[in-house]
Amino acid sequence: MFDLIAQVLAFFYSLVPSYGVAIVLLTLAVMIVVTPLTLKSTRSMLQMQRLQPELKAIQTRYKDDRQKMNEELMAFYQENGINPLGGCLPLLVQLPVFLVLFRVVQGITRHATDAGLAGGWAAGSASSGRTDVVQLNDDDLVFDPENLPVESDMYQDLIQTNEMNFLGMDLSKTALDVVGENFLGALPYFALIVVVLVSSLVQQKQIRGRNTGAQINPQQEMIMRILPWMLPVFSFTMPAALVVYFVISNLYRIGQQGYITRSLYSGEDSLGAQARRSREEAQAKENAGGGRKQAGGRTTPKKGEPTPKRADAKASTKQKSSRGSGAGRTGKAPTRQRSGGRTTDPGAPQHKKRKR
Repeated sequence: MFDLIAQVLAFFYSLVPSYGVAIVLLTLAVMIVVTPLTLKSTRSMLQMQRLQPELKAIQTRYKDDRQKMNEELMAFYQENGINPLGGCLPLLVQLPVFLVLFRVVQGITRHATDAGLAGGWAAGSASSGRTDVVQLNDDDLVFDPENLPVESDMYQDLIQTNEMNFLGMDLSKTALDVVGENFLGALPYFALIVVVLVSSLVQQKQIRGRNTGAQINPQQEMIMRILPWMLPVFSFTMPAALVVYFVISNLYRIGQQGYITRSLYSGEDSLGAQARRSREEAQAKENAGGGRKQAGGRTTPKKGEPTPKRADAKASTKQKSSRGSGAGRTGKAPTRQRSGGRTTDPGAPQHKKRKR
């Protein structure tokens, strides 16, 4: 896979001898190839959302028999022609492709090792006694690209230079390295990073705009808020060649999401509209069921107020205590005296003298 994508990159460079243009064309080619998988994943996800009420009904009906529930679910999937893994499987297939593309682009920015040069520099300095010889840095060394065919024009050009110039930038350097050398020279790098940030935010807005009213897990919500800011932060420490890859892939995904919105979410009869109605009906049923359950159960009072049952229990206890203590209409309990080891009531009959 690495060699295949590297050969495609070298082919584009042979057509247009520009490092940046070759990376742009390679990124677009890979994105176009995986687009059908993205569309299939989106359709499968919407189909599952549209049929979610029926799926929940089957799960509820056979919740005590998991084997029967699995059989009914599989029959339901086959009847409706859906794949339960159709939403995530295409994404899993795309992930290795993008990782390989990332590594190939990163590999062409690798400089030759300076181990031999450092040893020769040390030996030459010691033998000649000169100390004014300047040791070469990594950026001064020519490139040693990975995975590219040795006979390709791109490989031959890279091993003879130490810069990958494109639009006033050296694609092998990072924004963090350049800003320490020359702030004005780092402006094109910062411009790329700003495009990465803006395009990431636009993508997030597109996705959230067509999923209005959907309940989102709080953790997923936090990830969606943080993710658009993470890629620009990482771009500060990555070679500009990779930042170009981020920019092109983000811009392509914006157009891709626009097409998905128009083709799958526009119109009342679209698959996205049907999925939204099914989701809203399921939420309405859930809310109605929760309301009936709350009405039939105990009512929890506000904080600091006793529950009705506790209040009734306290009132009953107080009444029993009042009757048992002999309290009169005045509500005053009679005094009690201790006599002969017994607690008696002065007004009780046993306190009166018996008539002989």
